[in-house]
Amino acid sequence: MNGAKELNRKRTAVIIVAALALIAAFLILYGIRAKRDHAVEAEHESAHSEEHVVTLSEEAQKTAGILVQAAALEPFSAPIEATAMIELNGDRVAKISARTSGRLVKIAASQGDAVRAGQALAYFDSPELGQAWADYAKAKGRAELARKNLQREETLFEKKISPEKDVIKARQELAETEADFSFAHEKFHLLGIDIDQFEKNHIGDQHPLIAVSSPISGSVIERTAPQGEVVSPEKPIFTVADLSKLWVIIDLYEKDLGRVKPGTTVKVSTTAYAEKTFPGVISYVGEVMDEKTRTVKARVIVENANRLLKPGMFASVFIDVKGAQTQKAILVPDEAVLIDGEERFVFVRTGPETFEKKEITPGRISGKRIEVTQGLVEGDQVVVKGAFTLKSELKKEELSEEGHGH
Repeated sequence: MNGAKELNRKRTAVIIVAALALIAAFLILYGIRAKRDHAVEAEHESAHSEEHVVTLSEEAQKTAGILVQAAALEPFSAPIEATAMIELNGDRVAKISARTSGRLVKIAASQGDAVRAGQALAYFDSPELGQAWADYAKAKGRAELARKNLQREETLFEKKISPEKDVIKARQELAETEADFSFAHEKFHLLGIDIDQFEKNHIGDQHPLIAVSSPISGSVIERTAPQGEVVSPEKPIFTVADLSKLWVIIDLYEKDLGRVKPGTTVKVSTTAYAEKTFPGVISYVGEVMDEKTRTVKARVIVENANRLLKPGMFASVFIDVKGAQTQKAILVPDEAVLIDGEERFVFVRTGPETFEKKEITPGRISGKRIEVTQGLVEGDQVVVKGAFTLKSELKKEELSEEGHGH
């Protein structure tokens, strides 16, 4: 019995020793492989790093105008960028319709024409105008007749031929007919017709036409009725707008409201003129917030003397403001950032004559400087002038290596 127990103990011990030996062998093999893999990876990283290093003598650096600047965290007030829509200046647009119903008989302005305030755009006739002319002619004739009758009665009274009561009666009739004439005259004024001027320039019984005039100076941007069409006060015939100043309507997020107020200057850009910006000024910040978008409408007035901007265009608005959201960020000049496909990179000096290409992630733009969110750390010696020369040298080295490879 004791012999069997001793045999079992020996077997157990052998199994344990064998298991430990296997574990030790595995750990030794794993360690060797890990060291080998690490060495290969380090060698690969070293080779990869060397591929992105440019060597340039100090003399060549001077010739190329290489200028280096240490990357540093700088105060950076994040600008506000917003999409916008260009609209007509609501204070300088006029929808123009006929004063009364009638038929257009003459068109004097077309879409695109520049017009001045008070200029006639069209003329129309109407039954009301015909009746007004008839009433005016009748009242004028009666007044002239009453005036002549009064003169006759006054002459007869002076000669003791007629009694004074006939003079008084003639005066009363003149006053009544002149009142009727004044009323008929006023009708033309209400229709926008200077009847006195018309009578000076026209002879005959042809009555005047009613002018459709522009109340403002600007451009005709719409005409809805052709010659011969019946018009009425309810339907605008022309739209005239002053396009020298336009509105740009932007959506401001709740977080930005504290940094924007009327009078804040902005820059407006459009896809049509990608290289050009248009200065503007915020004239109004809305009083009500949209509960769904959490935005408030703001209005920018932008000068448009050269007529490049068109109502209906989409735009981007850049507002460079200071405020509580001032942060610290690494900023580099825009000429320091180079582009290769979708890659954005800079060169960093790593030695007196060596420069390493470093891929970066650009962030927001502030004037002619770009925020770098990834790829640089404080203290990096960034090439801020002459970087294109280093890019060219790097390309030459890559082409040379490819040639040797073949």
